[in-house]
Amino acid sequence: MLKIVHITLAMIGVASFAQDPNLHIYIAYGQSNMAGEGALLSSDYVPIPRFYVLRAADFSDQKVGELYPAMPPMGHSQSMIGISDFFGRKMVQELPDSVSVAVANVAIGGQSIDLFDKDRNAEYIERMKSTGTTWWWIPYLNEYGGDLHQRIVEIGKIAKQKGVIKGFLFHQGEADNQMSDWPKRVKKVYDDFIKELELDPKKTPILIGELAPTGDYGWRNTAVAEAVSLIPNAHLISAQGCPVLKETDALTHISYKLHFTREGYEILGSRYAVKMLDLQGIKASTDAIAATPRVRAEDSREPRLYFDARKQAVFIRVRKNGRVVRYRVTGKRK
Repeated sequence: MLKIVHITLAMIGVASFAQDPNLHIYIAYGQSNMAGEGALLSSDYVPIPRFYVLRAADFSDQKVGELYPAMPPMGHSQSMIGISDFFGRKMVQELPDSVSVAVANVAIGGQSIDLFDKDRNAEYIERMKSTGTTWWWIPYLNEYGGDLHQRIVEIGKIAKQKGVIKGFLFHQGEADNQMSDWPKRVKKVYDDFIKELELDPKKTPILIGELAPTGDYGWRNTAVAEAVSLIPNAHLISAQGCPVLKETDALTHISYKLHFTREGYEILGSRYAVKMLDLQGIKASTDAIAATPRVRAEDSREPRLYFDARKQAVFIRVRKNGRVVRYRVTGKRK
């Protein structure tokens, strides 16, 4: 399947876009729910006209800073499907045929807003290294050049050469559930991007999504709303009604909920798009993606590696009898 996809992309050819005002580019950043944890379908590997990924990390034969037909993984190599995928699909569904959309996705699961802060990221990485918990995500960080803030700035400058940056998509906060000044840190990171990329904040909104209301950190949505209130051109994206994946620790049998299901990502990503379209004076026809097939994810029962930041351990995640069950493969056992 992948070989066919690669051949298809080679036959299509990726245009070397000059600066095009009809190429709308969005920069997405955050942690696992922005990276994407949704189950994949074979249809996800069929190119969607006018929807591109601006690579922020090398993947296969695709290079940083180049545009390719959008398909998973949109972010680092182990990303699945998430907010940015469904955001882009909804955008091109609603926008005129003359407009193309591209998303650059920079996201790593389980990480603090400090990893995106130019003044705090080095200290954060060193502090995390001292705990011995970086081995699983440092490879993803390296895919982004070792510095998420700098990579976003680099990609943003490339985006301005190819098209127009129309906004930021942000979803993060689970890792900072005890950080009292998280809203201010979110604002600082956004403000820094606006300044370094020489963007007009009045024309460059940031859409900030709620954490899963029925998940373990839904109570933190008051902080999400506070972050939105601190940024003049920030907009809150509701996650109400977005289904959440229930995961079970195979050893302790304790269940918890952190990630949205594929359906949850589709609803949430569509809402990001509906809000962005509204800000552009376009009324979207629906709050869903009509073209998305309602079929079962092909890989939903296949094992996948997964890191639990709370337990500092890697698990294999597999679906059994309709439930998601996890088996620990490394990390401290208590």
